[in-house]
Amino acid sequence: MDVTASFLAGSILGWALPLALLIAILIWWTVVLRRRSGDDA
Repeated sequence: MDVTASFLAGSILGWALPLALLIAILIWWTVVLRRRSGDDA
């Protein structure tokens, strides 16, 4: 049972961490673009 739980946790982290990183980068990029467009106006 521990092997199954460990494999499941590993597989979830395997896709969840890169997805979370991508979302964080997209949010950061959106904030940067909004600040730049606000400064130009």
